[in-house]
Amino acid sequence: MFPQEPDVTHAVSAASYGCEAIPDAQARVRGMVEAGQDAAKLPLIAMVIAALVVSIVSAFGSVGAVWYARRSADSSAKSAEAAKTTAALESQRRHAELTPRFRVTCQPANPGSEGLSLAVFLAGPPALERLDALTVTIRDDHPWRGQGTPLAGGPTPEQVAAQIWGPYRFVPGTGPGASSVRGISGADPTGRTTPTGGMPVGEELPFALEPTWPPSWSDQPRDNWRRERGTVVRLLFECHRDGLEPWTLTGEVDTTGPNVIEIP
Repeated sequence: MFPQEPDVTHAVSAASYGCEAIPDAQARVRGMVEAGQDAAKLPLIAMVIAALVVSIVSAFGSVGAVWYARRSADSSAKSAEAAKTTAALESQRRHAELTPRFRVTCQPANPGSEGLSLAVFLAGPPALERLDALTVTIRDDHPWRGQGTPLAGGPTPEQVAAQIWGPYRFVPGTGPGASSVRGISGADPTGRTTPTGGMPVGEELPFALEPTWPPSWSDQPRDNWRRERGTVVRLLFECHRDGLEPWTLTGEVDTTGPNVIEIP
């Protein structure tokens, strides 16, 4: 039996009524024959029965058409949803395959200098071809800096957030291709973030680092500050490629000597 949906139910009711009418018509014909009534009326009755049979067959045909249409619509909707899911999975797989791979080198900028040179090499994958934009950020020693309740007379959350809680920062205004004409501003005034115009796979971008200073509201000696901050610079890479979702990658590099790390 077909599913009893509204349209199908109406058609089935009509067909059922027609089926019930056939035995009644047949009984009337037998009664007329047995009673010896005019046989000339029999062909007309037979025609009525035949017409009734045709209408019943048509009704069942309508039932089948409605059922098939509903099934086709449901099947099309399920196929579209399955295709959408497959496309999403394929997009995620492709995005993962194209995750940028960096090789980061950190070493003294010059002999006897406090500054450091940070070189970021885009090692792959080859299918990525390039990054259209890359922003490198120096992260604090832990992510909840400035999230506590401010103390009376102490620094505001904004002041705490502006302070880099680490051993080094980018030299403000510097960075790969920094130029007001090109719209690349270089490192921001706090030295936390450096935007770039991107890079091809197989190329390297240089960044300049300098030691951080104690917060303006602190009277801590600089030597104590630097000792507390340690030697590890925590980095965050925001990678953009036109037509794809961005990637966010993190890594840490020790500044005690020439060191090379792979990200991710």
